[in-house]
Amino acid sequence: MGKMLLVLLTGFTVSYGLLANSKSRRFVDSVDRLVDQFTSYSSNNAATGGAYMALNRLYRNNSWRTGYSNLTIGSDTISVSVFDETTDSTLAERRIRVYSTGRNKDVTDITQAILFDGSFDDFAIWAKDTVMNVVAKDGSDNPDSSFLSYKAPFMPLIDYTDLVAEATSQTNVETAAEWTPANGYPNNYFNSGLLGLGDPNVTHVTGDMKVLENYTVYGIFIVEGNVIIQSNGEVRGVLYLPNNGSTVSGSGGSSSSAAQVRGGVLTWGDINGTDKQVSVRYQSSYLSAFTSEYAEKNPPLRVLTWQ
Repeated sequence: MGKMLLVLLTGFTVSYGLLANSKSRRFVDSVDRLVDQFTSYSSNNAATGGAYMALNRLYRNNSWRTGYSNLTIGSDTISVSVFDETTDSTLAERRIRVYSTGRNKDVTDITQAILFDGSFDDFAIWAKDTVMNVVAKDGSDNPDSSFLSYKAPFMPLIDYTDLVAEATSQTNVETAAEWTPANGYPNNYFNSGLLGLGDPNVTHVTGDMKVLENYTVYGIFIVEGNVIIQSNGEVRGVLYLPNNGSTVSGSGGSSSSAAQVRGGVLTWGDINGTDKQVSVRYQSSYLSAFTSEYAEKNPPLRVLTWQ
């Protein structure tokens, strides 16, 4: 009996020791995993935080390119580099790359963001779809492709409801399947007011709109369908086409002169000058009035990608 008890006690002691050792190893392993997880989260948060810090600086000053070098916050180290097309040949015009590195111990994480530097009203043409046989011009009527954005990276926030309400209040709502405005309609881009300016004239066209040869029309036109401008016909103002599939095209007329827009074109669709070239000359006063009244919520910088 004594020997049996001794054997049992010895076995219990060994088993307890093995169990205690196993629990100890599991505890150490759990602590190690927790530390590794915290280190990983911390470095990732540091990289993300560095990118946000850079975005904040860029929103206040879009020419800032200094970045941050080995900035220490707690146990993290943050470094941020900022590039544009002059320092990174892989970037398109008006793009900014923010490259943020976060380190914690031996773990490194990277956050990258690509930004668009500018606003749609810096362009004569802002098209979500394609353009064909279209020329953009600067304010002095010189061809300048930097005023053209096709397959635009985003569509701006436009206050469609306010635009339609303004057109309604001005009794400028056209519901014909194809509306043809009279030559000179409606006399000016701006309503009468101080110095003959005031608010822009706004017309809501629920179908298509056709500007006849040698006709000139004025104002902001919200067109739900398509726009056709014949040779030497001209829109002095802003064409806004809010629907996918809409087209601005040059077509018809007796001469080879281009279809003309002086102001700007903002469209979810395409612009087709195959039959008659479409020429759009930038007019800052028209676009500035459109933006300040109906697109004031657009930021000066736009994040295109984040990874």
